[in-house]
Amino acid sequence: MKVVDSNVNYQSVYRLILRLVKDGYLTVDDEKSIYGQTTYTEAENLHDLRSQFCIESTSTLQELNLKKEEFESEMISLEEEIEALHDLKGQFPDIQFKIEQLRQMKSKEINSLKIKIKAINSLINYCS
Repeated sequence: MKVVDSNVNYQSVYRLILRLVKDGYLTVDDEKSIYGQTTYTEAENLHDLRSQFCIESTSTLQELNLKKEEFESEMISLEEEIEALHDLKGQFPDIQFKIEQLRQMKSKEINSLKIKIKAINSLINYCS
């Protein structure tokens, strides 16, 4: 990163902040501003602007729920496959070891899906 570019970026951001203050989106917080550093607080106008243009929560939450349902469906399918493999072990004793290896692989896939579902649930709860 070049110093000249960094200064230009700094100046651009500072001009943006000044414009946001001038237009009433930010206010200077005199109580928190100390030692020559200015602290800003969001104004109601900024909340209104955000509510107008930042419409992602409902559609994103819907996508997350769909993904969670997809993972749950895949997990059920894998569980059924593991049960079927268990039944096959009795029918094909000569490849029991290979069947057991495949069951273990499918079990690991189920654990991975459980972790993903748990992460999606956490994300949905955090965003709600």
